[in-house]
Amino acid sequence: MAKTKYKDRMRVLFIASEVAPFVKAGGLADIVGSLPKALAEDYHMDVRIIVPRYKFVELNKWQAEEIIKGIKIKLPNGRLTKVDVYKTFIPNTIIPIYLLDMPKYFIGEGIYDHGAQGRESCLPFINFSKAALEVIRAMDWQPEIIHIHDWMPAIIPKWLKTIFKNSTFFRKTATVLTIHNIAFQGKMDFKEAKFLGLKRRELVQPLYMNGNKEINILGEGVLNADAVNTVSPTYAQEILTRKFGSGLEKLLNTQKKSFTGILNGIDYSSFDPRINNDTPVKYWIDSLDKKVENKLLLQKKLGLTQSGDLPLICTITRLTEQKGLDLIEDVLKELVDMGAQFIILGTGEEEIEKIFVKAEKKYPEAVAAEMRFDTNFAQAVYAGSDMILVPSRFEPCGLSQIIGMRFGTIPIVRKTGGLADTVRDGYTGFVFCHYDKPAFLWALQRAVDIYYNQKDFWRKMQVRAMRKDFSWTGSAKKYIWLYKKAIRNHNAEMKKE
Repeated sequence: MAKTKYKDRMRVLFIASEVAPFVKAGGLADIVGSLPKALAEDYHMDVRIIVPRYKFVELNKWQAEEIIKGIKIKLPNGRLTKVDVYKTFIPNTIIPIYLLDMPKYFIGEGIYDHGAQGRESCLPFINFSKAALEVIRAMDWQPEIIHIHDWMPAIIPKWLKTIFKNSTFFRKTATVLTIHNIAFQGKMDFKEAKFLGLKRRELVQPLYMNGNKEINILGEGVLNADAVNTVSPTYAQEILTRKFGSGLEKLLNTQKKSFTGILNGIDYSSFDPRINNDTPVKYWIDSLDKKVENKLLLQKKLGLTQSGDLPLICTITRLTEQKGLDLIEDVLKELVDMGAQFIILGTGEEEIEKIFVKAEKKYPEAVAAEMRFDTNFAQAVYAGSDMILVPSRFEPCGLSQIIGMRFGTIPIVRKTGGLADTVRDGYTGFVFCHYDKPAFLWALQRAVDIYYNQKDFWRKMQVRAMRKDFSWTGSAKKYIWLYKKAIRNHNAEMKKE
């Protein structure tokens, strides 16, 4: 473990809805599962994580031990409920994860399907957030920072200034809110403030700022956290605008002094073609020729024409409108006409899945539509592909382009959010600006042309991409700076009281 510059270990509590590899729907889980490792291992911080125990989480699989049985928790609406607490660890670390078992509220088979809309969909996470605070208090482990992620626990900073205001336990605790995707906010009818344990007059400010007659849980977090950040510098600038702010741009602009963008890192121990268990033929910069062997195996597995010369292009993503999949649909014919092949791996909206299943039937030797969520097979796709498409409408950070670079799989991305911050046009990938077919197709044609006709230049791009370092060490240092800023802001506010 690296020596720390700090005399005392800073105590940081992560409260989130996901943590990899236990429960994952997207990149949020990867961050919650990997940033604490860098904080603990590189900077010797005392980090702990609290997440819900969902129905599908197998306690035996993760060797989770019950440490608290039936603790009585007073929910925000005044009702009592019992919560069981299980403890496990991030694999290969001593970082504890506490799973809060609340089966009455987390009734769905997935992470986010526990209710219908409005209060019914927000209530499980509201109650979980209250339970998390009560459990950590019962455990008598006092965090200096509570780091909350997205809207699900974003009511906590408001509570620490209201219903927990007189709590000596949390009096010195500062809060940091990380916005992973501002499009998801957690909204409730304004008259349902009682389910938050608050009075309507305590929620007037976001109503005034937002102009909407509804409670916005993420908005409450933005207003009340001691520091707020998002997951890339460019996205931080974008969401201050009406185009990208999803209605919260005015609120964010009032908090600009405590708002910043910190680029997500990546845990390379999970994404490295030298050591990855799901990479059939291991390779690195000094053995890049072996990458083609992975391509041939992938082509064979998916029934595509086997050829080391054909450019194999992939997309690994959630199938949602955000990800720019309509642009990929628009260029599929041209892509095939170029002599390229295409693989898409992911699940999501049924209508989008149908588009690519239909394309596979039309071009069976050139297109493969794998409509499934398979993190293991994804590694084989990264290893076997020559390029990866990420033409997002917006992208807070994005991990697939970063993973692709480590595998020598050249990214073709739109200039937005974290994509703009991680890919350099003509150097480590190809970047286009306008969200339209001509711009995207031009970037794709450039990439394929260089792949076919400038082999030496292509190899240099691969090497530069593979050498890029987006590990968590640098980003973790910036989070420590943010934590200290949050503590200063919190202390300054306390002195005003």
